[in-house]
Amino acid sequence: MPRVVGIQFRNSNFIYYFKFGKYILEIEDLCVVKTSLGLDIGKVATPILHLEPEDLEEPLKRIIRKATKNDFEKWEQLQLEEQEAFHIGQEKINKLQLEIYLINCKYLFDRSRLIFYFYADNRVDFRELVKELAQQFKTKIELKQVGVRDKAKMVGGLGICGRPLCCSVFLTEFKPVPINVAKMQSVALNLSKISGTCGRLKCCLNYEAQFYQEELKNYPKLGSQIKTKGGKEGKVIEVNILSRYMVIETIEKEDNENIKNRIKLPIEEWQKDYNQIGREKHHAGKDTTAGRDNRITG
Repeated sequence: MPRVVGIQFRNSNFIYYFKFGKYILEIEDLCVVKTSLGLDIGKVATPILHLEPEDLEEPLKRIIRKATKNDFEKWEQLQLEEQEAFHIGQEKINKLQLEIYLINCKYLFDRSRLIFYFYADNRVDFRELVKELAQQFKTKIELKQVGVRDKAKMVGGLGICGRPLCCSVFLTEFKPVPINVAKMQSVALNLSKISGTCGRLKCCLNYEAQFYQEELKNYPKLGSQIKTKGGKEGKVIEVNILSRYMVIETIEKEDNENIKNRIKLPIEEWQKDYNQIGREKHHAGKDTTAGRDNRITG
């Protein structure tokens, strides 16, 4: 079972595992590591772990060394150069009149590659841009297009809750958020209210989805007909999980007219009535069977 260390890179919430070597590492330590693209510097995010081989991506890359003072100073200098590269990249995009939204740029630690992250609504021919950037920076240039959710994650911001965006703070992957999750939670289907800054359905709708799925098993389905202990029968038109009640619509005749009434029914009261009605039906069935048996015997 291999021993690994989790490393997190700047502007990323995802944790990558590297082969543990001879270095004594603690959480938050900076390390120089070898990635599939080249040398990079990352932060120790987990202690030493023993993971099953099937849980890891092979082959495992190694940690070159624990970051030294010189490494840290170089890393800080790279971040300053990235800011300058961003402004130059934006100027060239404007010059070439490309419909590109530049988000960020990143140098690998060994300066072997400069990566520009961008968002675009449509396909863009950026070959001329790459050529000009390569001439400017004298290194390998990579333009990486990201989706609208990745754009929100990298740019950051505040959600409607007033807190930093979940994707920019702790989410490591984007799970699909189907519209039925919002319906299940009885959220008003107003896209401006249930969509995040990325324009997609909010990731937080998934957080309580399992809770709602389990709780809904205790309620009758919307549109189903139920009968109360008082003998009133109606259709379920609303279910409120958090307040633990449902609303049924009954139709009653008054002066030869059908009048619709709505009754708010606590779930505990309905469950008690439902169980009572079930017991009465069960006992009634037993009595009928007993009567038939008595007639046969007699």
